[in-house]
Amino acid sequence: MPSAHGICRRPPHSRQIPRVGTHSPGAPTSGAGASRMTTSPLSSYILAPLPSWQGALPASGQFSALLNAISDATIVIDRASGQLAFANRGFFEMTGFSPLEDDIPNAATLLPELEAGWSSGEERETRFLLPGKKTLAMWVSVTWLDKPGQWLLIQLVPLEVHRWRAAQMRREDQWLDALEHLAELTNQPDLDSALYTALEIGKNLLGAQTLGMYRADIQLLRLARVLTLGTDGDKLPAFLALEKPAATYTPSLWLSGQHAVTELQQAARTNDLASIVSAPIEINGNRLGLLVAADLPPTNARQLIETLSILAAHIAATLQHYLAINTLNRSVKDSQRALAIQDAIAENTRDGIFLLHPSLRVLDMNPAAELIFGYTSAEVIGVPVDNVIIGLDNLPAGLRMALEGVASPDLGNARLHRRSGQVFPAHLQLLPVKVGRELINIVVLVRDMSEHEEIRARTQQLEQRALLGEITAIFAHEVRNPVNNISTGLQLMEMQLPADDPGRDLVERLQTDCGRLTHLMESVLAFAKPMEYKIVPTNLKQTLAVLLERWRPRMARANVELIFKVEENIPPVLADARALEQVFTNLVSNAINAMRQEGGALAVRVEKADETAGPPQLRVSVSDTGPGIPAELREKIFQPFFTTSAQGTGLGLAITQRIILAHKGSIQVESFPGGTIFKVFLPAFSERKN
Repeated sequence: MPSAHGICRRPPHSRQIPRVGTHSPGAPTSGAGASRMTTSPLSSYILAPLPSWQGALPASGQFSALLNAISDATIVIDRASGQLAFANRGFFEMTGFSPLEDDIPNAATLLPELEAGWSSGEERETRFLLPGKKTLAMWVSVTWLDKPGQWLLIQLVPLEVHRWRAAQMRREDQWLDALEHLAELTNQPDLDSALYTALEIGKNLLGAQTLGMYRADIQLLRLARVLTLGTDGDKLPAFLALEKPAATYTPSLWLSGQHAVTELQQAARTNDLASIVSAPIEINGNRLGLLVAADLPPTNARQLIETLSILAAHIAATLQHYLAINTLNRSVKDSQRALAIQDAIAENTRDGIFLLHPSLRVLDMNPAAELIFGYTSAEVIGVPVDNVIIGLDNLPAGLRMALEGVASPDLGNARLHRRSGQVFPAHLQLLPVKVGRELINIVVLVRDMSEHEEIRARTQQLEQRALLGEITAIFAHEVRNPVNNISTGLQLMEMQLPADDPGRDLVERLQTDCGRLTHLMESVLAFAKPMEYKIVPTNLKQTLAVLLERWRPRMARANVELIFKVEENIPPVLADARALEQVFTNLVSNAINAMRQEGGALAVRVEKADETAGPPQLRVSVSDTGPGIPAELREKIFQPFFTTSAQGTGLGLAITQRIILAHKGSIQVESFPGGTIFKVFLPAFSERKN
């Protein structure tokens, strides 16, 4: 055992204890004095009495193994004596001392700045003295091995090595931070933001002044610069030709003064860039573009290319992600658009639509089907379709064919039953819906033919009426001459009869009947034959004024007061004056007849119809204070031969409506107890338009 003032060594171990821990490639070595060690083993040696441990004490061999597991130079110092108690092989390798030497300096000599106040866990820069007064800048860390701090474990790292390690740690932290942010690129709101973030990360990671990204344009056989970040973005060419894609896409580093091979390197030389490195952006062998960094700090070329390639790979993955997202979004939008179109058709079509499960139960029905059958969707969902569509004998056969994937575009016309029991004509179609070979739904289309039947019946009725009209016109034309002859004969008879002859009464009644027949025949002919109108700008105020003045004597006899008002500055109307005279003659005549018993007021007003959404129109209102038209008769008054007057023909309003429609106008009626208003709308003449 050593004395307090001397060093007594234990014989060296018979075998070497291998070092645990290695230097990183490129790191400065900590063995400055290793050349002095030739054949001595590098195991730890006890240089002073063992420390006074608290608790279980490891054997000296175990303690030596623990120290040798530390790659850096490590010593254990007895603070009281200042002697080295233990030293690991790293210490001997760094200092060049031999474990067999007796003149190893004490702690105060080796570490002149070692202070009694150094606390456990403290790290600092200090000086380490070697024999010959050679000084090493050292980074030391102190650990107390016992609570009082008598025994100090000190690790010694050359300051250069420490700084290199710190730089490596910062580099690793930077890489970890960069990788973390690169992994989050797909969380960016859009592709542009993701690419800009990727370039920012790459610029900081590489220390480059400029980073740029090119996109491949296969059709034009070139690369187009799409994004740059940094001070010299404009020095990167806007386009790169792809005449030699292999050379362009090969990862490369160019330094100023080297031979420029590619177009990118030639542009860098021309624009006085210090360096430029490039790496392809590709997905599964498909080259999407090129990533370029310019003006980089001096460093390992391979490391630069690898770093840029890793960044390019992340950008490629980001492009692939957003491409997939965009494709998916387009697909979703297309699906949503298709569904919206289907929903719009289903919601607005007049055909009833049933959606069936392959079990032939109703999954859904559209509003038209609800209206046709009288059920709500909630009532029929899950119900067998043959409990809803009742009355079609070949429905089961059509459903069996649909289950086999065969459509039935025409199941024929049938008489189906509504919920109320009412029978209605319908036309059915069955359409299977398949995905691949799998049947997923059956669509049943039901068209209510009731309206079609009504239209067909109405058309047939109109055809019959047209035929009847032709026959009536022929009849009226043929009858008019005999009636005229009869009327002439009656006039001659009246002239030949004495004034007191009782037969004069009969002759007068016959003449009145002939007049009614003549008026009826003229009305029939006017309604039956097509009329040709001369549409010209017409002064409506003047036309109505002349017409009403002609009717004043009859109004006076019927005790009817006339009110005629015309709005200022009204334009002419586009009309046939004679046809308009016939229209308002009918309306005025009907109004006077309605007030013939008790008299009243006839009001005619002309004004601009500003509420119309189409071309400008004038509105003529003809109102009376008669008893009004009952509600059940209002829909019939424009029908031919409908009249409530014993003296009328039933053709006046029919002819009136026909004339107004031919003038591209319209007529409306409002009636209530105590009056009726007919409103006639006619197109106004516009000089600017015409």
